[in-house]
Amino acid sequence: MANSEYLTPTSFIDSDSSAILQKVTDLKTETVNVNDLSISIFNFVRDQIKYKIDMSLYSSPDDFKASVTLQRGKGFCIPKSILLVALYRAGGFPSRLHFADIINHRSPDHLVKLMGTNIFYFHGYAEVSLNNHWYKLTPSFETELCQKHDFPVCTFDGSTDATFQSKDTKGRPFIDYLSDRGVYSDLPFNEMVSAFQKYYSGHP
Repeated sequence: MANSEYLTPTSFIDSDSSAILQKVTDLKTETVNVNDLSISIFNFVRDQIKYKIDMSLYSSPDDFKASVTLQRGKGFCIPKSILLVALYRAGGFPSRLHFADIINHRSPDHLVKLMGTNIFYFHGYAEVSLNNHWYKLTPSFETELCQKHDFPVCTFDGSTDATFQSKDTKGRPFIDYLSDRGVYSDLPFNEMVSAFQKYYSGHP
């Protein structure tokens, strides 16, 4: 049985906010069963919340709240995953955050220059519990962006993981997972900030 902490609202995963609850209600009207709802929630965050790295949007911890990302309509891997977890919890699905360090071999040159590396430290994704099994779900890149850049689309069918692949659709190196940082019931904000300062300091 999943721990109740993975169903409980938190300061960042504000699954009890009116906007989050309303979005789940809206998505329920488009589904016929629980499995379909789990897929619809994932597809919504993946495709309707656009992937965008813009750290100027995150001047305070509150900017990482799920409800803020929902209202903003964009975010990078961590805010999108926080939103996904919040929507799942609001829908009654135990869910949690998972973090890892990854290499993105297809990172654009301007982003590599900005970060000083093609390693994404503290990459965030989500996990959801269905039928007593935890599934890993990566909602970062929307389908449109994937098709534009020949990235494999992370697709969730309710019974398999949806994570980055090692090769893109042209067979070129894409994502390598370097190290696992574990699962969390809420955003470990201080750990995240410390990692960013350690690895990205000196890069605007």
